[in-house]
Amino acid sequence: MSEKLLRPPGENLRRELEKIDDQVNDILILTIFGPALFVAIFVIVSGGVKPSGFSVAPAIVFIVAVAIGFVFLVWRLTYLIARRRDYRLGFAGERAVAEELNQLMLEGCRVFHDVPIEPYGNIDHVLVTPTGIYAVETKARRKRKASKGRRDHEVVFDGKALQFPCAVDLRSLDQARRQADQLRVFLSNAVGEPVKVGAILTLPGWFVTSRVKVDIKVLNPRGIGAAVLDGRLPTLSKQLIDRVVLPTRPQMP
Repeated sequence: MSEKLLRPPGENLRRELEKIDDQVNDILILTIFGPALFVAIFVIVSGGVKPSGFSVAPAIVFIVAVAIGFVFLVWRLTYLIARRRDYRLGFAGERAVAEELNQLMLEGCRVFHDVPIEPYGNIDHVLVTPTGIYAVETKARRKRKASKGRRDHEVVFDGKALQFPCAVDLRSLDQARRQADQLRVFLSNAVGEPVKVGAILTLPGWFVTSRVKVDIKVLNPRGIGAAVLDGRLPTLSKQLIDRVVLPTRPQMP
């Protein structure tokens, strides 16, 4: 097959998950067979176990070294498992958002996932609509028990920060704005004229209460369609859309 496929949602995270799975498997194999290998090496180096000439000091050094190595492997394994858990959550979030965005293609929108923007990195989703172009950043976050008077599933956007039931998030807003600006620069250079790009931060699984209208939209994925299309007049020509889409199509290597 000579034609390259478009990148699916969460492709970058999927590749990272594969790397983590490989590292976890390597550590498990080393943990299982490592002690036996160390014992064999110790016996060979020491010339075999001879009760009459056995020295305690090398044995203690060996045991300490094995213990340190084992502790390091356990720490590394714990770290990788926690990281894999977060990546899986992020991957599931991007897939959920993609399912909602793909429905907008029925409305004449173009949707692209996991778009690499060199040299900055990847944008989770790029949405090209007759009413504008948007960089969509997905943030999947686990729910925790809320404090009294708050709802476990609600996040409040006050224009400056995301007020989760048990935390305040500033970084996600900055990242979404930064990626929209990076996409704006990339597309403007690609088509040879200024291109406006809006920023959308979407939170799958959360009920979003937005109390202000600012330069960034914070939405549940199901609200994106209404926010970018409902009642709005087209502002982009078909010619400009076609020119924007060409450099945006993220293909598999």
